[in-house]
Amino acid sequence: MTGPAAPAEFTRVRWREGYDMVEVDAFVDRILATLDGRAADPVTIDEIRNVVFSGVRLREGYDIMEVDQFLDLAVGWLSKR
Repeated sequence: MTGPAAPAEFTRVRWREGYDMVEVDAFVDRILATLDGRAADPVTIDEIRNVVFSGVRLREGYDIMEVDQFLDLAVGWLSKR
């Protein structure tokens, strides 16, 4: 498998720390575009390993563990290319 068939969906959290949804969505879009070969600005494995998302607590965000697990998978997909 070279990557996901559909965009990632993450659990939304509130009242506990999560990642900023806008930042995560933009980065995931870049990952998916890179995997599809349509990225104007392809993401690199180093970028995925070093990305830092803003944390949110009082507004809705994405579950940190789920996003981190997806990023680990993305590194694996890109390393197989």
